[in-house]
Amino acid sequence: MDYKAITEYAIHVCKQAGALVLEGYYSNDVIIDYKSRTNLVTNIDYESETLIVESIKNKYPDHDIVAEEGSLKKSNSNYVWYVDPLDATNNFAHKIPHFCVTIALYSREIKSTVAGVVYEPLRDECFYAWKDGGAYLNTKRIYVSQIQDIGISVIATGFPYKKDDPAVNNLKQFNNVLPNVQGIRRMGSAAIDLSYVACGRFDGYWEPMLYPWDMAAGALIVEEAGGMVTKYNGEAFDPEYPEICATNGLIHQQLLDCINA
Repeated sequence: MDYKAITEYAIHVCKQAGALVLEGYYSNDVIIDYKSRTNLVTNIDYESETLIVESIKNKYPDHDIVAEEGSLKKSNSNYVWYVDPLDATNNFAHKIPHFCVTIALYSREIKSTVAGVVYEPLRDECFYAWKDGGAYLNTKRIYVSQIQDIGISVIATGFPYKKDDPAVNNLKQFNNVLPNVQGIRRMGSAAIDLSYVACGRFDGYWEPMLYPWDMAAGALIVEEAGGMVTKYNGEAFDPEYPEICATNGLIHQQLLDCINA
């Protein structure tokens, strides 16, 4: 399997979907619905997902697909595509200019993401990586930061939709980390947060209660940029496990210690 060629295909599809999303962003006709009080969905999410999923089905008919808005194709294939047609829908719906399209291809055989793309249409920034091929922003190779002291680091995080449940709402971990870092940013897109770790804008990122389509592409991009990605307990990252800690590697244990304090 040519992972670079697959990544180039994924970039093309993400940019097609990104153009659709961008048109929706500037439109006054977006239809907003609610999965729950805190979780929005729009017609643009569905239109973007349809575009991506139909393209993948045509290009790779033997591959499985799992997408945020419900598209599902299961055949026990070695390969599964994780699709988020519009990450940070809440931002998008509120006209906050920070959202993306992200897709990833995961190999069940080697238990690893092998291609990943995160595309920010407003900035025309495309982060991507393929297994053992490095990480890139547009055409430029990117690398994680070299900060070694968590005390001067900038860390990103997010909060799950179940904000009223203290067992999972990330407030305990947030309060553990906050006094020990230079700053924390909450941007609203897991995929972009991970991409920013990969290019050194952030030094680390953690978040609970995520889904594979939130994490798979960004996690690969961080790893291929020289960073480290694990669960909170330090075990190997698994996109099917709903938590992630990603850093430049140099502050990884320090961030884990704060999260688990």
